[in-house]
Amino acid sequence: MPRVIGGPRAKDFGRPVTDAARGPMALGACEDGAAILEFVLVLPILLALLGGAFELGRILLIDAALEDGVHGGARYLARVADPYCRPVCSADAAYAITIARERILENTQLAAARLRVYPVPDTDLGVIAMRAEADVSVDLLGWVGLAPSVHLTATHRESRIVE
Repeated sequence: MPRVIGGPRAKDFGRPVTDAARGPMALGACEDGAAILEFVLVLPILLALLGGAFELGRILLIDAALEDGVHGGARYLARVADPYCRPVCSADAAYAITIARERILENTQLAAARLRVYPVPDTDLGVIAMRAEADVSVDLLGWVGLAPSVHLTATHRESRIVE
């Protein structure tokens, strides 16, 4: 004999209601797996949001390191007699680029191939500028099918001081 589930309808009509006869109402009565199912459905979304927040913070830290490195390199470049690299950098300009590059790589742990630092040509008279560009890959979101690459640029302008 099928298992009898008591309820208001069974008492009203005087007949037992079986699991099969309840149909869609059986889902409402059994909530044992509902919390697990909801957790399984929401967990990937929560992990993607958490990973995205982590990667956003990492990108913001790399951007701040780019700005800091370019600032240091531009301050040194402002004192160089020939700050431009046409067609080859002077020794002092190359040293300013090295200062900025090493400062950025030390603070970001980026691959050296993904970083480009150079003095900006054709700026206003009395002003020099240095720019750094980096391609940052968002690795943590690869398991979700998202693997974007972000191109970051930082430029710093400094008044020229020739000694």
